[in-house]
Amino acid sequence: MLPEWLFWRVIRDEDVDQVLAADLGEPAQTSRLGRMRRRAIPWFWPRIDDAARWARSSSSFGWDPANYLRTEPRPLLSLLLRETDPSLSVLDLGCNCGSDLDILRREGFTQLLGVDAGRAALAIFEERYPETWSTATISHDLFQRYLRKFPSRGVDVIHSHGATIELVHPSFPIVKHLSRIADRSIFLQIEERGHTYPRNYISEFAWRGFRLVYADRFSKQLDEQSLLHFERM
Repeated sequence: MLPEWLFWRVIRDEDVDQVLAADLGEPAQTSRLGRMRRRAIPWFWPRIDDAARWARSSSSFGWDPANYLRTEPRPLLSLLLRETDPSLSVLDLGCNCGSDLDILRREGFTQLLGVDAGRAALAIFEERYPETWSTATISHDLFQRYLRKFPSRGVDVIHSHGATIELVHPSFPIVKHLSRIADRSIFLQIEERGHTYPRNYISEFAWRGFRLVYADRFSKQLDEQSLLHFERM
């Protein structure tokens, strides 16, 4: 793996801002990073363009954020609710349109944070769940920049569902940063090996001081994903 300082030498704030500001529902414009890619940059070179489709998603393009609206918790959130005291702070990494954070608020959680690259998703969040939107701390950003600036052990619990972290290129050490900022627990629902950038999550988190306390890899309702709960050792 490349050193993290190289990631931030290649990826600039203007590159992150360009991904986030892309026109909704439109193909991505050729960026500085895209021009670099055409010069046969090797696969391991830092990149963030995997997030572009999420950032541009709308009702007419990509993954329609409205499809993620729900009123009842999915298996991952149900596990978090069983294992987490409402007094603890929770960061939803890839909060999308805010349904999970709204459920947490209704269950008594008051220290809520969320981050997502999707502008359309966050607009739905603000419209559909105004009380949660006004009380939670929500950021429109890419995970890489958001996590880099987040204070160490700055939140009790991290929750992330689906392709949110699976699409983070391995040039950015996302497991390192999740482990750095989570004071207690990390809840993930992911494809451990079958997605774009497979990782050995269990060993990586163990190396960073987190042990696996629960895993579900066989439930039909998980749709070939794994539900993993890590606790700080």
